[in-house]
Amino acid sequence: MFIYLAPFFVVVGARIVLPADRFRPAQWLGLSLSFTGMVIAFGMPAPATDPGQLLGDVMMVGAALFWAATTLTIKASPLTRASAEKVMLYQLVVSAPIMAVAALVLGERVTHMPSALAIGSLAYQTIWVVSVTFVIWFALVARYSASRLSAFTFLTPLFGVAAGHLVLGEPPTPAFAAVVALVAAGLVLVNRA
Repeated sequence: MFIYLAPFFVVVGARIVLPADRFRPAQWLGLSLSFTGMVIAFGMPAPATDPGQLLGDVMMVGAALFWAATTLTIKASPLTRASAEKVMLYQLVVSAPIMAVAALVLGERVTHMPSALAIGSLAYQTIWVVSVTFVIWFALVARYSASRLSAFTFLTPLFGVAAGHLVLGEPPTPAFAAVVALVAAGLVLVNRA
């Protein structure tokens, strides 16, 4: 759930690097409503009793912060004029070697042939997520308000639950209806002119 702090970090950061992209009180309320929907969807996080859990929570907050920083960097720099494909390529060219070195340093090893499911998952991430959705995201960041756009990330778990219903036949719950209502109301408030 902590990854969904990213829109808050974008809005706060935009006050510094994108002064024209400021939120009014009603927009803050909308962001808070959508986040409340996420809290209902995921449940309140239990207090960390295991140091590993606390470390994971801190890492998720860090991921949200870096996600926001990436969005703001693209929006506030000359990258906003570069093609979205080029922006994605820049990120891959920089991050792939860093991740390879990190894997070596941390002792990660491939001990056996990955399963078909693992290879399929990697292909899905590579083809759909990186090559399509991230490129679309970067194109949208260049064109629209970073603060308003970032609020749409609250739709991600809703699509996941809807896909679980449509693909796996999982029944939607009454709580899901409340989550949809909160996220939708929040997005309306955030994006009203």
